[in-house]
Amino acid sequence: MKGLIRQRLIAIAWRASLLAPLALLPWLTRLDAASRQLLFQVRGPIPLAEDVVLLGIDEASLDPQLTEFGPWPWPRATQAALAREVLRLGAARVVFNIVHAGPSRLGSADDMAFQSLLKPWQDKVVLSASLVRQQAQDFEQVELRRPWDASYPSGLSAFSMDDFGVVQSVPGTKQLQLLLAPFPTPHPASLAHLGAGVSPSKGDDGIDFLGPSESIPVIPAWAVSSLPEDTWRNKIVIIGSTAPSLGDQLETPFGQQSGSEVLLSAISGLRSGRGFRSLDSFPLALIVISWLLLCNWRLAAPSTASGSAISALLLGCFAMGLTTLAWLCGLWLPGAALTLMPLVAGAVRSGDLFQKESAQRRFLHSVLSRRVSPNLLRDMLRSGQESWMRLGGRREQCVVLFTDLVGFTARSNVMDAEGLFRLLNRYFEAIAAPVLHEQGLLDKFIGDALMAEFGVPVHRGERAEALAAVRAALAMQANLDALNRELEMEGQAPLRQGIGIHCGEVIAGNLGSSDRLEYTVIGATVNLASRLESLTRQFPEHPILMSADVRDLLDDDVVVEELGDHSVKGWPEPITVFGLIALRSQP
Repeated sequence: MKGLIRQRLIAIAWRASLLAPLALLPWLTRLDAASRQLLFQVRGPIPLAEDVVLLGIDEASLDPQLTEFGPWPWPRATQAALAREVLRLGAARVVFNIVHAGPSRLGSADDMAFQSLLKPWQDKVVLSASLVRQQAQDFEQVELRRPWDASYPSGLSAFSMDDFGVVQSVPGTKQLQLLLAPFPTPHPASLAHLGAGVSPSKGDDGIDFLGPSESIPVIPAWAVSSLPEDTWRNKIVIIGSTAPSLGDQLETPFGQQSGSEVLLSAISGLRSGRGFRSLDSFPLALIVISWLLLCNWRLAAPSTASGSAISALLLGCFAMGLTTLAWLCGLWLPGAALTLMPLVAGAVRSGDLFQKESAQRRFLHSVLSRRVSPNLLRDMLRSGQESWMRLGGRREQCVVLFTDLVGFTARSNVMDAEGLFRLLNRYFEAIAAPVLHEQGLLDKFIGDALMAEFGVPVHRGERAEALAAVRAALAMQANLDALNRELEMEGQAPLRQGIGIHCGEVIAGNLGSSDRLEYTVIGATVNLASRLESLTRQFPEHPILMSADVRDLLDDDVVVEELGDHSVKGWPEPITVFGLIALRSQP
């Protein structure tokens, strides 16, 4: 009862451990973020959408010795002139990733020049708003900086970060509402969505980054007038800083990039339909529940610690592959949790199975260590089979060998107990060694008799087991002859034994109670081997008798004498008996 309760508790424990990673989900998001960064780096650069261009304010454009623009900040009229030039050449839209908050530092004339230059294309110009955070003494102050001219469409230049501070996505309407809730309406939309000309979704849109900065095509501001008109025609043109000296640098999976380069990746992905989405709660719950059921099914199947560990590793690899495939299809899955679920549960189950196997091995060693050879015991321990470690049995093919001393009962009546046991121990020492040498099983000692099997619990093939039994029988007889010579020198009468060998089906397993088990075999094959041993009394010149079944297995490998058909007790018809003389060849 205690064992059953323990098994049920362990089963509950490892199944409950499947849910453990879900409890750690907030912490596992960091692992998911790191894996996504790695996936980007493994994938490498991707092409830019054909209808998006970045007009970058780079370090060369800021050098007064190289261009007429001069150092930053440029007058708004200069920025407007850049936008007017590309719009005049056919640009579909200009997106400023530069915040024009408040009046120009150069006065109202600069603002009026900006408005005048862009008035013909006012509906094609998108200005930028930003959230500025300032740390006060005891709190953080957040300011929404809007464009000074509200007549232009404006979008919030903001990105969502992961737990490592790496840009991850463009905020959707839900996130924007949270960010802008303290500020009066109307709230600006996302600059990326507004610039791309697509409606924002409720959830965040993960950015499919173009690649490292050196792989991103950027047209420097100083080269705007030297390029062909086709460069700008029907393009969305982002105007923003790319110069590291201007400070607008963000962490991305490809290292630091300017905010304008990140915006370019975001708009390019939105325009081409590339990006990432998190699943809604319902489909995500379906995936997690299905995964739990699959893990439970696969982890419950193996009955060994190694099998359970392999299943857990395969499930973990499958989860990583599924997460990667989903990422390639533009979906974010909680890959760390899905991967850890089978690994944690597999570790718990493998640990329990390992303890159980260790206990079974200790039990097997205690039961069989003195009944089989060390090599056979080692093979049994390695094989991982459980047939000899549990109550009950199963049908097996094996060779059964019986031996008994002839006339020993009368001899024991005239010997003292101490001398009798000394003699029996010497005899059993002589005949047990060949059984162990031939990888047989010393089943039991019954008074002055010995029962041994070849082929259980490890089977090497019927012919190989029959040869092993015959070699053991011949060696047993040779060892008895040597013992008799010693007894003769000691003035004692020699011993005579009979050996019977038969092969066939037996039922092999542990007999007894859970406190004391004995591995043995039972069945008609055992009975016939015992009857053959008894028949040796009729053939003093043939101490080793075998059945026709054993003879047929060995064919011409043995030298035998056919002794005719004989009726034996408990057998329905006479059996053909052969006297073993020698082995014709040693395999």
